[in-house]
Amino acid sequence: MKATVIGGGPAGYVSALVMRRLGAEVFLIEKEEIGGTCLNRGCIPTKTIIHNLKHACSSIDLEILMEKKDKIVDTQKKGLMMLLKQTGVKIVQSEAELVNPKTVFLKNTQETIQADKIIIATGSRPRELPMLNFDGEKILSSDDLWMLKKIPKSITIIGAGAIGCEFAWIFYLLGSKVTLVELMPRVLPMEDEDVSKEVEKLFKKRKIEFYTAVKIEDLEKMDNSVQITLSNGKIVTSEIVLVSVGRAFNTECIKTSEIKIGSKKEIVVNERMQSNVENIFAAGDVTGQWLLAHVAYREAEVAAKNAMGYNEKMDYSVIPSTIFTVSEVGSVGLKEKEATEKGINIKKGIFPFRASGKAHIIEEIDGFVKVIADRDSDTIVGAHIVGADASELIHELAVAVKLKAKAKQLKDLIHSHPTLSECVGEALKDLFDEAIHKIK
Repeated sequence: MKATVIGGGPAGYVSALVMRRLGAEVFLIEKEEIGGTCLNRGCIPTKTIIHNLKHACSSIDLEILMEKKDKIVDTQKKGLMMLLKQTGVKIVQSEAELVNPKTVFLKNTQETIQADKIIIATGSRPRELPMLNFDGEKILSSDDLWMLKKIPKSITIIGAGAIGCEFAWIFYLLGSKVTLVELMPRVLPMEDEDVSKEVEKLFKKRKIEFYTAVKIEDLEKMDNSVQITLSNGKIVTSEIVLVSVGRAFNTECIKTSEIKIGSKKEIVVNERMQSNVENIFAAGDVTGQWLLAHVAYREAEVAAKNAMGYNEKMDYSVIPSTIFTVSEVGSVGLKEKEATEKGINIKKGIFPFRASGKAHIIEEIDGFVKVIADRDSDTIVGAHIVGADASELIHELAVAVKLKAKAKQLKDLIHSHPTLSECVGEALKDLFDEAIHKIK
């Protein structure tokens, strides 16, 4: 079996590793850097910056900060390259085009690769808006930010979703004046409403400005700033503008009309991650599903195994998501509104971090754990956390949602003391009005 993977990000390199370990001869084609957006410009760099800024004891040196980020990225990249080579994956540095279902054209060398199975994992890129075209100087994408040579005194961020809120936190920690602008009625509009309210409260506490339910009416570039007029009449002025309003899918490499492309330019796949062409599979952002690296990993496993003759199905029903902003956010399963709209007779358990000894020890007492259960069946259907280490804590509850666990089964589980995980245990008890350390 000869297989080719186009794209070396999370979905691409995992696809290559899985197929190689199952016995295929695998070519992995990447035009830029192995690791894709996540490793080079997204997940790893942003979390490295946040960690270092939160623990900074003196004034911030942007050059040193970027050197630390680069060192971690380079270390991860070298490890990944070693893993791929030791596994026997053949790495090709080139821009690629899929010219027909069995042929990939390498633009750098003008050669072609024939393959029995092909997985497209070309990812996505920051999406532009008509009035906000990236110029690399004043109107920036999240990719452009890594080229900054100095910390801006002020920044306006268009879009208060996960990316916008993470960069709002980064620039606040850097000392910039931050303003968020969001079309939807609330910050983090895709999260549970209680999560949005808590994050908005924490932004206000730190004087991070935000305007929700507004449109951009006008934009004017000046010598040293950008002036934006909002639909509520407010004029916002800042040195630079970050546009974080979603992602565009990288399907330009597909030069054959045989593969079905969706209305958003995504590759249309079935639950096996297979396109309408039998030997062509796709995984990661380019499929237009959940634009998360950990989802891409699983999509890649499913695509690769099915390309090798298995019959696996992708399950999107239980996906934990995390946001690293003013306080970490972790979510899984149904939001409260979703559960209610599905006709579920819900009950909620909520426990504040402020009542946790460990939260006081680490001086991070903001936030809460919220667990949602079906009152009739006692099944846990969702959970949402705002607070320290929410990105880690959410996985205990993800297991509960995945296994359709009963709240009564878990409420008496003993959690080690003093830990933040005790907040999860108390929230489970609160479903039955039995939380021990919660003031009624």
